Order: sequence, then C-alpha cells, then structure tokens
Amino acid sequence: MRDPQIELEPQVTLRLLGIRKTFGRLVALDDVSFEVRRGEVHALLGENGAGKSTLMAAAAGAIAPDAGTVEICGRRLERADPRLAQAMGLSVVYQHPSVVDDLTVAENLALSVPKVSRPSYRGLRAWAAERLAVVDAHIDPRRRVGELGVAERQLLEIAKALAADARVVVLDEPTESLTATESRELFAQIERVRRTGTSVVYISHRLPEVRRVAERITVLRDGQVRATADARELSDEEVLRLIVGRSVQQTFPEKGSDVQAGEEVPTILEVAGLTGHKLSGVDFSVRRGEIVGLAGVEGNGQRDAIRALAGLVGHHGTVRVRGREVDTKNPARARRAGIVYVPHDRHREGLFGAMSVKENLSLLVLREVESAGVLRREREEAFAGSQVDTFDIRPPRTDIPAENLSGGNQQKVVMARAIAAEPVVLLADEPSRGVDVGARIEIYNVLRRVADGGAAVVIVSADAMELAGLCDRVLVFSRGQIVESLAGDDLSEERITGAAITARVERSEPGARREERGKLGRAARSDASPGVILGLLVVALALGTGVGHSLFFGSRNVNDLLFLATILCLGGIGQLTVLLRGSFDLSVGPMMGLTVVIMSFFATSGAGLEGLLVGGCVAAGAGVLVGVTNAFLIRSLGIGPVISTIVTYIGLQGVSLLLRPQSAGPIGTSVISAVQVSAAAIPVVFLVTAGIAIAAEMYIRRTQRGRELRAVGSDEERAFRMGAHVGSSLVLSHVVCSLFAVGAGILLTTQVGIGDPTIGASYTLTTLAAAVLGGASIFGGRGSYVGAFLGGLLIQEAITSTSFLGLPQAWSEWLPGVLILGGAALYSRLRKRASGETVAELV
Repeated sequence: MRDPQIELEPQVTLRLLGIRKTFGRLVALDDVSFEVRRGEVHALLGENGAGKSTLMAAAAGAIAPDAGTVEICGRRLERADPRLAQAMGLSVVYQHPSVVDDLTVAENLALSVPKVSRPSYRGLRAWAAERLAVVDAHIDPRRRVGELGVAERQLLEIAKALAADARVVVLDEPTESLTATESRELFAQIERVRRTGTSVVYISHRLPEVRRVAERITVLRDGQVRATADARELSDEEVLRLIVGRSVQQTFPEKGSDVQAGEEVPTILEVAGLTGHKLSGVDFSVRRGEIVGLAGVEGNGQRDAIRALAGLVGHHGTVRVRGREVDTKNPARARRAGIVYVPHDRHREGLFGAMSVKENLSLLVLREVESAGVLRREREEAFAGSQVDTFDIRPPRTDIPAENLSGGNQQKVVMARAIAAEPVVLLADEPSRGVDVGARIEIYNVLRRVADGGAAVVIVSADAMELAGLCDRVLVFSRGQIVESLAGDDLSEERITGAAITARVERSEPGARREERGKLGRAARSDASPGVILGLLVVALALGTGVGHSLFFGSRNVNDLLFLATILCLGGIGQLTVLLRGSFDLSVGPMMGLTVVIMSFFATSGAGLEGLLVGGCVAAGAGVLVGVTNAFLIRSLGIGPVISTIVTYIGLQGVSLLLRPQSAGPIGTSVISAVQVSAAAIPVVFLVTAGIAIAAEMYIRRTQRGRELRAVGSDEERAFRMGAHVGSSLVLSHVVCSLFAVGAGILLTTQVGIGDPTIGASYTLTTLAAAVLGGASIFGGRGSYVGAFLGGLLIQEAITSTSFLGLPQAWSEWLPGVLILGGAALYSRLRKRASGETVAELV
C-alpha cells in the first residue's frame, strides 16, 4: 500500500521542461514540455516518429536529452541512468519489450524491482505468480522469456512495471499485442493504481482506449507539442487533425465489390487438411480480390495457420495457389509460389535492424535493381525512395539503419517490402500493429488495393473491429480448428468475439500428454540439460573404456586424468564467465602460458611454498591487468571482443617468448607436490574446482548480480533499461576469466615442470569447447558452470581413452570433437522432441 500521507507527495509527479533531442540531422524533440499530475492518466498521442517514445526514454534515463530537465516526484534527474530514474519512482513499459530472452519470467520480474521489494530465491516463483496474476497473465514463471509469444511478452512487461510500485508508470502502446479480455483487465489495473495516487502516461494510437482511461491528452507532431487539453474537450475529429495535421474522413476502404456481390470469382488460395502444431484438419479458400481474416482467442491456431502457409512451421496438408499444388515446407519455397508473409514480430522476423532502410526495402526485389548480377545503386535508391514516399516513411531517408526508425515506421518498411514483391497470396500477421491512425488507414487502403489487383489476402489480427471493418470474410479458430465463417451482415465485431469465446471444440491431443510434454520441454530447454547429458557421456565413456582395460580405473590413471581435466575445467569456467556476459576471450591459452613462464621464475627448486605464493600473486596481477585491458579495448575503444582478445593473445605470446626465449626454469618438487596433493587418488584441486563450479552456478541463478550478468549478455540494451550494471559487468567478467586462466596455468606449471613459453596456446580452443559443450551460447546469456566443468572432464577423458582403446594419435584430437558433436546433436534432438513442435525444412 502507498504511504497514508499521500497528500504530502508532489502534485506533479513527472515534469519535463524544454526537452530537445537530435539524432544527427534529425530533430526528434524540439523544446518539448510535458507534465503529469499525481493520480492522473495522461495520454500522449502522435504519429509514428512524432517523438513520443523518445520523450519517455528521456524521462526514464534511457537517453540523455541535448537540452532541458527531467523531474520525477519533485526531484531532478541529474544524469541519464535508468537505475536512478527507477529509484526515483518511474517505471516504463516500452513499445518494444525490454524483457531479456535468456532469463526466466520470474528472473525478469525480480531483476526489475528495487532490492527492498525483491523476494528470496525460495519465494521467487510464488512471488512472480502473484505479480503475473495482477495482469491476468497465465504464464509459468519458470518459462524462459525467449519462448513467449508477443502478447505474453507484453503482459510480462506490464507486470514488471507494476511490480516496481512506481509513482509514475509509462505505458507505451500496452495493448498492441493483447486480446480484448487482456486489455479490459489492463484498464481495470490502471484504474486501481491511479486510485493509489500513481500517475500513468498512456501512449496509444487507439482513440477508444484513450477515451476510456485518460483524463488529459497531449498531442505531439514533428517533435513539438501541438496541444494539451482535457480529454472531454476534444472530439475525435479534432484529435485526429492534431495528430496527422489534416482531416481524416474514413477508416476502412470499401470492400471488394465482386466478392460482396456474390459473383463467380476464381479461387486463388486453397488449403485442405492443414495439420500441425496447434492445427487439426484446417480447410479454407480465398478468392481473387478477397481479404479473409483469421480470428480467435490467442493460441488457438490462427497464427500457426498463417505461419504454416508461409513455410515457417512444419505441417501436413495440401496447399494450392491458382489451382496448382505448391510446396510450403520452407519460406523460400513458399515465396517461389507467390506467397509473401508480413510477420507480427517485426524485430525478430521482419526487419534487419543494422541494414539501411534502402537495403531492407529492396530485399525481395533484387532482380529489379540489379543488372547482370551486379546491384545498381541508382536503381535501388530510386526504388527505395518511391516506397518511402508511398508509405510516408519518416524520416524520409533511405541510408539510415532501419533500427533507428520508430516502431510504426519500421512496420511501414516491412509492409512496403512485402507489397513491392507483388504477391499472389499476401499473408499479413497483425499488419497495423504499432502504427498510428494515419498510417493504419493507409495500410488498410494498401491491403485493399493489393486484393483489388487480383491477389488473395489473409490477415491475422487480435482486433475484432479491424477484422470486421476490413475483411470480406472472417474465419474464427478454436483449438486448432475453424469453428465459424462470418461474412456479409453476419460479419461484426460482436459476432467475431462471440464465436471465439463460446466455441466448444476439443483438441485431438490428450491434455495429459500435452502437460507431460510441457514438463519434458522445460527440462530439455533448461541450462541444466547439457550437464545431465555430459554426465551420462562421462559415465558411458568411462565404462566403455574401462570394461576391457582395468588400468583405466587404476589410481594413478584416475589421478592423472582428473588433474589434467581440472586444468580444462578451470579454463572452461573462465571462458563461460565472459560468454555469459556476451563477450569473448581468445587470450585464455596464452594467459595460461604466461603464468607458466612467471611461475618458472619464482616456484623454483628451493623456493618452497613461498615461491608458489609469490609467483601466484605476480601471475594474478598480470591476469587482472590482462582482463582490464581486454575490457578497455572492447568497451572504451569499441573494438570487437574477438579482435581485441586476438591482439591480447599475440601480445601475451610475445611477452612469454621475451621472458623465456626457450624452455627453462625447472619447477621445484615441493611446489609440484603441494599443488598435486590428492585424497584417495582424487586431486584436491579437482574437488575444489568442482566446489567452485557449484558455487558459481548458485551465484548466477540465485543472486541479483548473477541475473544481471546473464541479462546483459542476453541483451545489453534491454538490461541497461532494466537498471543492470552494464559497464562494470564487462570488466569483472574479463578479469574473472583471466584469473581462472592463471589458476589453470599454475596447475599446468606443475604438470610440465619447466617454463615453456608456448605450452598454453592450444588451450584456448579446448577451454572454449568445454564451456560451449556445457551449454554456453556464443551469443551470451546462457550457460552452466557445472556444465562447463563436466565439459572439461569429458574432453580430457576422451583424450585419455584413446591410448587405452589403441586408437591412432590423431584420435586424441578427433574423439573430443566427435563427442562434442554427438552431445550437441543429442541435446538439440531432445529439445525439439520435447517441445512437440515440428519446424520447417531448412532447404
């Protein structure tokens, strides 16, 4: 509950004064002032690119304005820092969800709330379920966010913002992915938080929603405030005129005359017996000039049907285009058949963010802008320019990265590219998602023009009003089947919604089987599953080798094997740390080699344990220096981690050769004995390393800093928005990696017994293989320390086994590779089978 002395709080909870922000030559915000009162729902409206999201990003500390001030609850935001803005009481639900894919739902929620509100590890799941229930989100807190659909991500984002108990909540297009029921629950929650004194900034393109929740309206256009008024004082026509700068007469175009008149029209698309994940014997057809909508409660197969036709998910059944049976087993084959797909998630499937607007627009029409296989820039520029003008893409520049556009303008790019491909069948999944009212009207007109031009158009939308106004016919799905077809006078928003929520069909798959498969899927997709598989492979290989060779289990061989494995395990743990952070370190091997050289100067005969300690400290100091250097090259100079650590790799090799041009400096026997001490044939360092792996595993799963490390590695920008320590985590991860390399180097020193300057180079790839084999993603955010430990053990066991099995020397290199491939293939196969989904063919 809010403090009972709520009247003492500032009457204005958010105030932005004179905000100006430019991106190169583009002026995104020009002297914008905006304020929100305590307990008020204030709608912020404007076209795509008007500056709404940029203004709220400045308020949230995600970007630094060029000029102006931000005040939250009466206190000035001194610097652009999302953590500071959150601590002052502001929380944002971004238009593009800032949840982190590689963390679970519960971990995302915990990462976003202040320390005082954060639950214990044991209570995390129950706490997360309570937070999700607030927005009526039926999501398992244990699910990884990367497995969620767009609507589920949006609900999680909203739950995350409300869980922070903020004084100001910014909702940026919160209902774009929600069903009508979910939207109503959100509106009720907005009213509840408003009554506690919380202010809400509501950004939306949907005027009925604004009328329902907002007390005041501010309109932005071209980066400037055009009006701020009481919502009751402005009519819809006046609001639209302020938004688009002109009068808007009609939302939906006239429907197809031939189709509506009931004339005989050729069939363009025929679908028979479409069956797959969430689909069961779907039959329908689309005539020339017809727009057919697919509706239903989210998750009932309508989206799976359109994705199957696009070749994105595996399926069975017959698909005919213009009477000819076509193969839609993958997107390339579907495209050759004249089927073009507009995805509902433009960021994952529709847009190439780092490529320019021009390059995105021309991807499906490359033959028209090339000559003799060579791309003609002038043709591409002319084509892209015409599309920018036609779809009013802002800013009207084709050379900027597509990721720099606002969400609605990104959607225009995706739509323009699809239309330019002249589809025979156009599949549009949520075509107006995230676009302003003016752009939405233009998209509706474009879809109707495509249909009138002779194509078949199929759209999926969660907006029943959109389907009723735009489509000639709507097919309502329930549990993977079409339960009703609506057309003519029967086609209305009420009939679509009613058919969707009153359907009584049953799925063909037993519920118990689905539940069992869901549990198996969670286990197979978890970070722990590679470790389980590795453990089984370690046991299987040991038994397979030891059955015919009793010496394999001899105390000496076991001791040697485990000691050598410990070297790989320590290096693998270090490698995993930087991989979790989303970085890379190729200097691990040379760092191990430099440690061997350093130890050869200190841990000599007669130096005793004092020499071991001094040498270890000097090597550790060098490791810290190397880790900081790697982080500096990556973070401060902007050099990629691969290039940066290759430079360090070369530098360390050179230092080692400078100190020891050739092998010299024998290691003292007392040092070797101290490091290689064993307990019942098991090296103590092996047991210590196993303990470190378990402790590190608990750290990244159960602590806030551990979650932050994985979050930053998964998506640095989103983690930054959530308040994670982005810069310090990079430095810390590289320092930790180098220190583990030092530890591995000390063990290697006692194994080789002399200062060999070249001994460490080969360990870079084997330690990296141990981490990857243990489930680490080279893209960051995923992995297991226990898995990396078992990966190192398996690689060394494979190398040792080759001599007992009488295999040629080459197999000491090949066998670990075979095991790595086998383990990865088995893990991937189990994960696919557990998910219960078939995927499209790759070729």
